[in-house]
Amino acid sequence: MPSFPDQITPIRALLRHDGVSVSMRANWKHHLWIRPRVLALLAFATVIIIGALTLNWIERSRNAQEEYGVYSAYLSEGILNDAHDWSVGPSIQVVIEDSKRVGANLRLWWVYPFDSRVAFDQLQKTTHASFVVSNLFQTRMKPNIHLPRRAKPILASESEIRSADFQKKFPNNLGYIVLSAVGFNRDQTQAVFYIDHFCGLCGGGRYVLMEKSNGTWQVRDERYTWIS
Repeated sequence: MPSFPDQITPIRALLRHDGVSVSMRANWKHHLWIRPRVLALLAFATVIIIGALTLNWIERSRNAQEEYGVYSAYLSEGILNDAHDWSVGPSIQVVIEDSKRVGANLRLWWVYPFDSRVAFDQLQKTTHASFVVSNLFQTRMKPNIHLPRRAKPILASESEIRSADFQKKFPNNLGYIVLSAVGFNRDQTQAVFYIDHFCGLCGGGRYVLMEKSNGTWQVRDERYTWIS
């Protein structure tokens, strides 16, 4: 006849086995509860990303032609009104980063939709919404900027700009510029964008509000985010 401890041992083993089984069943039910929610979140995130890409593409397509007219008008006015720019030599090189983005000098550039500094008094809601949607993703600049004679716009990659040979490659540069995509109102008579200008020890970043009057884009207001 087995001793008392020998009789208890199988009972303990059974209890341990049942405990493991109960624990496994609980974990399985927990996974079954979580899995559909994870899939639902992934599906929701996918819909949001596809929707954002679609809106961004629609807005960029709508503004593609007028956008470079805004860039050209703003940069031309700045060059023509600054005699210092023409003192560099027989011609000047306006170096522009080949990617459109907001706040190249801002660490938290992705919070730009909530930046109150873009809220000009005259800014229309549709213009602001277009600006936010157009800058959801970085896009490439095209060589469609037109400047006055002796001013040559040059698109350069970020690696070219940060290269030690920058000065050698662009000897008549004015530093370099980073532009955001442009937001427009419905009839494309109002525009807003962001520009950073880096020129060695000087520079500044600002939002620019422009309006089209008699077929010409003109600056209405500017708000700096940084200056040095």
